[in-house]
Amino acid sequence: MSNVKGTAVKPSQALNLDVNQQKKFIRFYKGLGDKPTTTVRFFDRNDYYSLHGEDAHCAAKEIFKSTANVKTMAPDGVPPVDYVCLNKGNFEVLLRDLLLVKNYRVEVYTKSTQGSEFTLEYKGSPGNLIQFEGLLFNNTEMVVGSSIISVNLKQTGAQKSIGIACVEQNEQTFSVIEFDDNDFYSELEATIVLLGPKEALLPSADGEFERIVQLLERNNVMVTTRKKSEFSLEKYDIVQDLNKLLHFKEGQQENANSLDVVKMKLAMSSLNAAIQYLDLMSDRCNHSQYRMVLMNLNRFVHLDAAAVSALNLLPKPGTAINSPAYKWQSILGVLDRCQTPQGHRLMAQWVKQPLRNEELIKDRHSIVECFVDASTGRADLYEDHMKRMPDILMLGKKLLRKRATLQDIYRLYQVVIRVPKIVATLEELECVTINEVLCGPIKDALVELARYKKMVEEIIDVKAIEKDEFLVRSSFDEKLKELKESMDEFETKMEKVHSKAISDLGIESMKLEYVSHLGYHFRVTLKDEGGLRGNKKYKRIDALKNGVRFTNEALERLNEDFLHSKAKYEEQQESIVAGVIEVASGYIGTFTRLNNQIAELDCLLSFAIAAVSAPTQYVKPKMFDQAPRVLDLKGMRHPCLELQEDITFIANDVTFKDDETNMYIITGPNMGGKSTYIRSVGAAVLMAHIGSFVACDVAYIPHVDSILGRIGADDNMSKGLSTFMVEMIETAGIIRTATSKSLVVIDELGRGTSTYEGCGIAWSIAEHLAKETKCFTLFATHFHEITDLANTVHTVKNSHMVAVSDKDTFTLLYQVRPGVMDKSFGIHVAKLANFPKEVVELAQKVYDESEDHYSQLKSQDDENAAKIFVDAIEKLMEVDTESSADAQITELVESIQKKVKNSNNAYFREQFPQLFN
Repeated sequence: MSNVKGTAVKPSQALNLDVNQQKKFIRFYKGLGDKPTTTVRFFDRNDYYSLHGEDAHCAAKEIFKSTANVKTMAPDGVPPVDYVCLNKGNFEVLLRDLLLVKNYRVEVYTKSTQGSEFTLEYKGSPGNLIQFEGLLFNNTEMVVGSSIISVNLKQTGAQKSIGIACVEQNEQTFSVIEFDDNDFYSELEATIVLLGPKEALLPSADGEFERIVQLLERNNVMVTTRKKSEFSLEKYDIVQDLNKLLHFKEGQQENANSLDVVKMKLAMSSLNAAIQYLDLMSDRCNHSQYRMVLMNLNRFVHLDAAAVSALNLLPKPGTAINSPAYKWQSILGVLDRCQTPQGHRLMAQWVKQPLRNEELIKDRHSIVECFVDASTGRADLYEDHMKRMPDILMLGKKLLRKRATLQDIYRLYQVVIRVPKIVATLEELECVTINEVLCGPIKDALVELARYKKMVEEIIDVKAIEKDEFLVRSSFDEKLKELKESMDEFETKMEKVHSKAISDLGIESMKLEYVSHLGYHFRVTLKDEGGLRGNKKYKRIDALKNGVRFTNEALERLNEDFLHSKAKYEEQQESIVAGVIEVASGYIGTFTRLNNQIAELDCLLSFAIAAVSAPTQYVKPKMFDQAPRVLDLKGMRHPCLELQEDITFIANDVTFKDDETNMYIITGPNMGGKSTYIRSVGAAVLMAHIGSFVACDVAYIPHVDSILGRIGADDNMSKGLSTFMVEMIETAGIIRTATSKSLVVIDELGRGTSTYEGCGIAWSIAEHLAKETKCFTLFATHFHEITDLANTVHTVKNSHMVAVSDKDTFTLLYQVRPGVMDKSFGIHVAKLANFPKEVVELAQKVYDESEDHYSQLKSQDDENAAKIFVDAIEKLMEVDTESSADAQITELVESIQKKVKNSNNAYFREQFPQLFN
């Protein structure tokens, strides 16, 4: 075939189809109709897959990095169709990228068994991976979650009621909640951040739901609209479905009507839509497996999407977990040193769910402290035990779906025999908290798994495992016993053939080996393989780094007989293995609890590893909630930035105290470190509430109810929102949500509009947070006028980032000092950015002239002018434009004009010359 993009190939060559078959397929493909660009259609052609149209071009760019592999199917009489072919390996690579990274939907069409027609066989989306689990995670562990939420809205007048259901298929959990929300959907956004769903179901994308769609997309959640009827409790009997899907505890009434959450009609309608979309009822493996949870948002510190972005909480989408950049791109990357897939998944959940419960936080800190201090025990647990721990949850899912093998049964058995060693190591640390939080629950699980352990030891042939074979003990069945004796006889004969071959070739080091895909064979090292040359009695199989593999007629014949007996053995044991899997599936609940404990241990170990491996070791934060509240960080660093190469981080301090200092207004040059400084504070507070140590020398941190942020000025062009509108939406959320127990970090508020408007908005927000909310706030700004707020509000303090300069040099020191920045360094920054010399010189000239003019005005009686301005603004704000007569307003304006004229102020004369003529 030609490799030229878009080249039409001869009809007989395209996909090995004749002309009529091509025409038939093109008509079928065109008949499928249009689809969203975020849906990709694959066509399974047995040995390979094809994609067509725009899908073909996208796939070629993704896999082959060009469209040279795209061909065109163009039989006469029908419209041409582009296509590309992928082998199974490339199909799996693209499938993972589409579903796990790009958040696309996937459809796979296969040929029906009775004809050549294609039918839709598999479909998946970021929140519904069930049909692709075997392909996505067959050779790799699942380190990402795949939850899906369903949202319904009921609006009564100005009141908006939200019902949410979250389905976590890995954990087999239904989580539901109902709440009233404001116009900005602040609670909904906090819930989305908390749950981190991949996909969301909505009954519509119109009207008020359009705003919810924008909010979801802003949080990188794929939106799927479903029929409104799927959200109807009148059409579907949700209780009947739940009675089959829920796992009721022993002694509990097996009727969903007995659960209080069923009365939450809005949440139940959302759950109903999710159950229908995921088609949970059709798979009997789901029956009696799910548990119902009522979400409690008050358990966690409130985070909105702006704070997640401001604090660099998560890595960029698509960043591989084993890439170097993953470790310093985000807080998650810094803390996630987990060794197990279940640990990775739990860590991603923990960083989005900082705790508010004082006891839980205290427990985590105590355990991390113990691991930090116990270097030997920490190393044994982390490097040895955790490294060998499989993904128990995924093995349990294979059991549940009856896809498990004898090898999977044995891997779970290895967990059971390895865990007691973990418990013993933990108990040697002599930490009361570890014994209560970890050892106790793990021991309880081991007691329940004792019978599982005994069953496996009685059933599996341990000697066969040494040869990487998983067989049932021959003593279990008379037929198996006969076949085993036959296999042993063949092995004895092969040993004799082996001895004869050694004598014949004179190579004492020759081995008789077994591998599953070849069976028995001889092997000699590469240096001894010369003895085989020219000897026609021996047939070479292949050559590897560890030597040459070969055989002879006698060994080949015996090996064939052995493999034949082994195949019959495996066939005979199938019914026994099926019974073992059935019994083992009864332990899924216990294995799930054990999995959660292992994940928690892995995360706490990861916190300790992050603490001791940092350039400067982290410290345990001292946390409290009594008055007066104090936030005091000494030697504070940013945990991401200090990990980057060639970075020597300059540590800084910050101290807040109720009724003394609740706001810092921070000024300084661009690139001077303002954003990093305020982010560092937010990161320390967040990490402390997760249960981690923090990047400081000393840390006193109060419990907070929310961490709110507004940092950055990116346009959201895809959503039609300007920089300024994004700022206003995010800042409105802060104003509505913040309490006196919140931490707020704001950077460069007021850009994207006129300087005066921006300054006014920034001032009013800062003043509101300082005087009304009284929360701990870091407010970085270029509006130096706002620093005057410290003169009127005693709890507001000014700080600045230090920089030194002269005519030719400019040095950023990245240190925070009290007081206001006394000058601007914009032109120096322009020099650092290599602006053209003439541009910099012109900027300096304009700046000098403006500075002279400003100084001249400043020297005049501007205090009187300022008073006139303030008085005028206050009086104008008091005017009720609806009830006041025009004459009253005109009289007020004339009064202000008279005061301006009588002041004879130079600034007024220049700005309003018409009043003085």
